Amino acid sequence: MKIAVRYQSRGGNTKAVAEAIAGFAGVTAEPLDVSIAEPADLLFIGGGVYMRNMDKALKGYLDILSPDMIRSAAVFSTSRGTDGTGKIVEAVKARRIRVHSETLPVKIEKGAALSDEQRQAIEAFVKQATG
Repeated sequence: MKIAVRYQSRGGNTKAVAEAIAGFAGVTAEPLDVSIAEPADLLFIGGGVYMRNMDKALKGYLDILSPDMIRSAAVFSTSRGTDGTGKIVEAVKARRIRVHSETLPVKIEKGAALSDEQRQAIEAFVKQATG
């Protein structure tokens, strides 16, 4: 299975989650500006939630995702309180890309390290998506 991890992160929290996902999946997490060179069976895609909205760069990236390059997606997000996965899921589905039913919203304070509980949830998310 070809897996890719892409993320949008302003303060580093989403990057930390993306890197944890990539570690459990055995791949490298890359920011949105690193293109996906070959078709992926599964794209882990995520970003932060800012004032209940996704970042414009993430929205722009999602608007051009190609179902020819991405077979399915697993969505994650970070915030201090709001689950932003719903808007990301909608944008991916609008591109006719299958989205896994389970999402991973990670509530985290800016600059905080991932807890053991969060790492366990990330590992379970990766296992479910790749299972």
